[in-house]
Amino acid sequence: MKRYFYIVLIFLLGFGFYVIHYGNNTTEATSSLDISKLENAVNSVDGRIVDWSLYARENLNISTDKGFAKFIKNIQSKFPDFKWQEKVKNDGTIVVGHFQHAHGEETIKFESTHTNGTTFSYVVYSIQGDKGLSTKDTKYIVDQYIPNIDKIFMNKPIIFSCIKGEINDRLDKVLSGQAVELLAELDAKQIESLEEKDFYSISAYSEEITQAIPTETEDMNIQLGLRDNGLGAKTTFVIGTPILTIEY
Repeated sequence: MKRYFYIVLIFLLGFGFYVIHYGNNTTEATSSLDISKLENAVNSVDGRIVDWSLYARENLNISTDKGFAKFIKNIQSKFPDFKWQEKVKNDGTIVVGHFQHAHGEETIKFESTHTNGTTFSYVVYSIQGDKGLSTKDTKYIVDQYIPNIDKIFMNKPIIFSCIKGEINDRLDKVLSGQAVELLAELDAKQIESLEEKDFYSISAYSEEITQAIPTETEDMNIQLGLRDNGLGAKTTFVIGTPILTIEY
């Protein structure tokens, strides 16, 4: 199961997420609201949110170390509240900045790698909260996180939204109850599902979500992973759009 989604993710990472396409409204602000739609669906089935995250990534068209360093210095000047660390490797450089605040932790990561005479570099900007997504958190995302994207990225990146949580019921009960209700709340149609021992995943498509990726048969933009956590009548879940970018 995990291998399947890792294959999808690696493919998208390698090609800069070019295969993902949008609906009619492609503004970052609209895209950011996808996480609120996921939150509303989770709350509708009495799920408890453990943490949430937004993640954006872009490949950089920078071919020299000097150009990479200049780009980073320019971004760092725009984010003085971030604490920066640099790690130089044999094959490249990693620079990471962190900013912890009331809404969670923001991270900006730059990486440049030299392979066979070619330089590959990218930037990632994420925010993660370790509690439920409050109205203030959502406002911060719209007022700060989304505008910051314009300061960091050269183009308009895909914003991946993810929520982790728990549902107080056994996996088999959740699959026949809350999972169905959660997808119905998003007006999502199941595309495919995969099952392993104590684990189940569902891929689906909803017109309410602003981005999608193609599969062999049709588009998808929601992934839901459910796992029996082995602690009695409780199921852990991860739901994300347009695909999950974390291990589950």
